[in-house]
Amino acid sequence: MPDFLHDPTAAIYMALAVALAVWIGIFAFLWRLDRQARELRRRLEQTPRAEQPAPRATIETRKGHPEAAVATNNE
Repeated sequence: MPDFLHDPTAAIYMALAVALAVWIGIFAFLWRLDRQARELRRRLEQTPRAEQPAPRATIETRKGHPEAAVATNNE
């Protein structure tokens, strides 16, 4: 095993190097994510939106299932 790994002063430099590598990785990831978000925002602003009606929901009962009974406090 190399002797510099047993040197106590080299250990702190090794820890600093690992921490620096992690911070650089986080920075690069966030920078790339920001670029992709800006590109997506630019694309969304360029394309015109067609006016579409709001989606509607319908409730259907299934065959063989009784209607749900609603419990009330009325007698």
